[in-house]
Amino acid sequence: MMIRTDPDGGLALDIDGQTLAAAPDIATLRAKGLAELRIRAALAGRPIRARAVEPAAPTPWLMIVSPDGTVTDVAEHPAPPPQHPTDDHGPRTAPPAEPAAPGPADHVPALPAAPPVAPVPEQHREAWARLWAAYEAGDLPTAVVLALKLETALEAEYGPLDPYTLNLLTVRASLTLFQRTDLHGTVELLITTVLRRQAAKVRPKADTARAARNAVAVWVQLLDEDPQAALALSSSLADMLAIRGWDNHRNDVLARTKAVSALAG
Repeated sequence: MMIRTDPDGGLALDIDGQTLAAAPDIATLRAKGLAELRIRAALAGRPIRARAVEPAAPTPWLMIVSPDGTVTDVAEHPAPPPQHPTDDHGPRTAPPAEPAAPGPADHVPALPAAPPVAPVPEQHREAWARLWAAYEAGDLPTAVVLALKLETALEAEYGPLDPYTLNLLTVRASLTLFQRTDLHGTVELLITTVLRRQAAKVRPKADTARAARNAVAVWVQLLDEDPQAALALSSSLADMLAIRGWDNHRNDVLARTKAVSALAG
């Protein structure tokens, strides 16, 4: 995460070489950068390491950013022990049906290994291949449209709570999140994904938890960029968190909602 002087003499925020924002003060760009890192941590489903560089800083700031927004100085955080092949839990891998988090702007997000079980029935594999080809080519808008069409076809054939349908809903939510074009719509879609997956008790549960974390992370960013839009979603988000039993996250959402409402009033 780099805050640098732009050619016009102002300040710009870069993450992984991609310029995300410009502002006259470092504090605003630092907050936007940390919000973006929080979303990437939520996408990964785990804390991530980052290095921040600012014009006035003599040395880079090494940090660990968690999905809940906690930022820890690496100097105060011990390195995790190496994982050995004999580890009972084995290496952690991303769910096969969900695209990985986006990389730098000039790279297509890394694709996971081919899933051992086809994510769609035989008669829909050609449509899935077209969707995946669009994603692999970096054409996220087309991939999202194809995911919606395939999800609609699966819902008509199998129902809204069938694992095939919910798998495509989850993929569509992830692709929509990667686009970063409509925060309000993304939060709504993630909430819907969580509620439908939970109602169907579909596995893996980690996908449901990841969608819930992403919903909170994107809502926090929306609260910063468009408070009124975020406030309109706060009740739905809080209800979803209550259903999951995530009282701490729900209380945080309600506290932020109250604080912003008080300022608006």
